[in-house]
Amino acid sequence: NFGEVRGNHFHSGLDFKTGGVEGKSVYAIADGFVSRVAVSEGGFGKAIYLEHPNGKTSVYAHLREFAPEIASYVKEQQYAKQSFEVNINPPAGKFAVKKGQLIAKSGNSGGSGGPHVHFEVRETIGQIPTNPLNHGFEVKDSKHPELQKLWIYSHSESGHVDGLIEEKGIKLNGKSGNYALATDTIRASGIISFGIAALDRFTSSRNVCGIYSMNVKVNGTTIHKQQIDEFPFSKKRMVNCHIDYEKRIANRHFVYRTRIAPGNKLDLYPTIKDGGTIHIENGKSYNVEVDVLDHSGNVSSISFVVIGQARQGAVLAAKEEVTDIFYPNALNSFTNNSLRLNIPNNCLYDTLKFKYDLKPPCKECVSAIHSIGKLSDTPLDRSMTVSIKLDNVTEATAAKAVMVSYDKRGKPVAEGGSAKWNWMTATTRSFGDYAVMLDSLAPALRAKNFKDQTSTAGIDTLKFHLEDNLAGVRFYTGTLNGKWVLLEFDPKNNLLYYVKDERFISGQNTIRITVKDKVGNVKEVSITVR
Repeated sequence: NFGEVRGNHFHSGLDFKTGGVEGKSVYAIADGFVSRVAVSEGGFGKAIYLEHPNGKTSVYAHLREFAPEIASYVKEQQYAKQSFEVNINPPAGKFAVKKGQLIAKSGNSGGSGGPHVHFEVRETIGQIPTNPLNHGFEVKDSKHPELQKLWIYSHSESGHVDGLIEEKGIKLNGKSGNYALATDTIRASGIISFGIAALDRFTSSRNVCGIYSMNVKVNGTTIHKQQIDEFPFSKKRMVNCHIDYEKRIANRHFVYRTRIAPGNKLDLYPTIKDGGTIHIENGKSYNVEVDVLDHSGNVSSISFVVIGQARQGAVLAAKEEVTDIFYPNALNSFTNNSLRLNIPNNCLYDTLKFKYDLKPPCKECVSAIHSIGKLSDTPLDRSMTVSIKLDNVTEATAAKAVMVSYDKRGKPVAEGGSAKWNWMTATTRSFGDYAVMLDSLAPALRAKNFKDQTSTAGIDTLKFHLEDNLAGVRFYTGTLNGKWVLLEFDPKNNLLYYVKDERFISGQNTIRITVKDKVGNVKEVSITVR
């Protein structure tokens, strides 16, 4: 649904299932004209944009194919630009459409994880995505949001939550909108805030969706209200401070927080008091009520009491080793003999206790492994710059260098970068472990559903397996009988393919493909078929 938490962004529309298959008919929701057609390897894949007289633009994405007249126009542009990826703005009168007119067939293109149609309604001016359910697209829903856990955070050095100095999580029990804590009373002191782990589902689907709104009252006064009806794409990464980022990474819980971080610039909060926090005074009682709603008005609620009580006894905790303190509204940097780190202003959402560690190089590395913060702890809104010193490399081998980060499984992931004076520099939006490796292997490219010097009668699409071991594919091009030919690339399936058309002639046909990765390794294949 709209506003659902995704990896580093809010979901900007509604996803419509297509029964696990491609090729379902997609129709225009209203009169208008085709204002944009885009084809990309990732992201929305094949997408069409319709501009309507009411100032709205509707978007249909992850398509398999466009309506014939649009598809023909797109193909002409691809051949003119000699590129599979295109971003086209046809003249306003070229493709007028009526409500209910066929515009495309559904698919699984781009970054889609399975066959479906991604649908959006945007404000045409500014291309701001808005909640489609606010525009008359009714989805029957009688299910209440599901509340999983209450989190209470302490923000005072001398404060606590039931004796814990940082945070406490309490499982919630209940169903059908009524939830409760195992204990109705929590003891705390100092400044605290709350977080609710919650999700929603439509009646007709088991897919997990996001909540629509949340209202938190303390002693009858609202301290936090959030509601997601629209957001600009420029702020989409701020989803990472709208929720508890660490818990999303660690256990995939969507914990919606009441505290507004200093770097949170989202306009989703009609009411915020004291930054979404409360100051618990000893001896006082605080009645807390939380309502979580979906767009259909189904509500789930909890209520509990916080009693102000000073922390008892001394806190025995190991001293936290911190390298530096970084601030959200400042330029932050860290430098040593083998690492240079620059974090621009407004990159962090909150104050960070920065930690750095140096680890031995791996077998394939040409640098040490630098532990820069922690992958699961801290999100970044903008890119930081990381420079790592290279060990024992020549100018020639440095040209094959790739900066890598490591995912949760310890697998290296290419971050790219460029080498100069024995230093490798790249930009990234994630903390974690970083190192430099060399990539001297050309991409793998081979025919998949046919063989050289054979007949391809009965095969409509000639498929190739295309995969790179590290740096990633930068460029590919192909010719058919000496002339440029349109090849379509589906990176998530390592699939490069040519759909036969009038350019595939009777008799012998020679296809030549050249692929280059991001450090210049080249693979060329020539195949002749009938």
